[in-house]
Amino acid sequence: MSDPLQKDKAADSDVLTSDRVNPLDLIFNDEGSLPPARIGIRALAFLLDFILVSAVATIIIWKIILPQTHPGTFHEFILWGEQLTNWFNSNERSEIGLPKPNHNLSIALNFANDLQLLTFWLYFALSEALFAVTIGKKACRLRTISTITLGPPPFVTGVIRGGLITAVFFFIPPVGLVASVSTLLFNKRRQMGHDLLSRTIVIDEKILSSVDIKSV
Repeated sequence: MSDPLQKDKAADSDVLTSDRVNPLDLIFNDEGSLPPARIGIRALAFLLDFILVSAVATIIIWKIILPQTHPGTFHEFILWGEQLTNWFNSNERSEIGLPKPNHNLSIALNFANDLQLLTFWLYFALSEALFAVTIGKKACRLRTISTITLGPPPFVTGVIRGGLITAVFFFIPPVGLVASVSTLLFNKRRQMGHDLLSRTIVIDEKILSSVDIKSV
């Protein structure tokens, strides 16, 4: 009599244990169908994107846009740079305040900064929304998918994700970055804060290629 009872209890225990397991944790792990990318390779992909977008945006803003909207900005910026260099090399730095940009240069720099942020948001938003990858992710063989459909994120989700990434890394650093990264400590799927908020995850296609596709 004791054996059937013990088997029933064991079965009930297995059911309760399985109920506590998030199905997504079974899919998004190194041995699962869709292995999530590690933080190191994601950081490398972001660094590649950052360098690329910064270089392109700087050329467009300083060579094309600012000369049209704020003529003379580049010359004023060079003069301010020389003032900063002279101040830094001076032995009287404690007596002389740090040189500040003039009013026109300050307005131009703020405008350039806004354009830079807009460029980053458009890049990440459109890349994620249209292709589910950025150039950096493509180079590192990473891909963004929806945790709801397990496919490419919907267009609106991609736009929201791009906005969250821009906010985390550029609008509210370092608090936003720390908060987003800290979520890695509380989930097994290696989702950062902006991943959780947009219900997406970044998977590593290098590991995926070694997994039986039939298990997906």
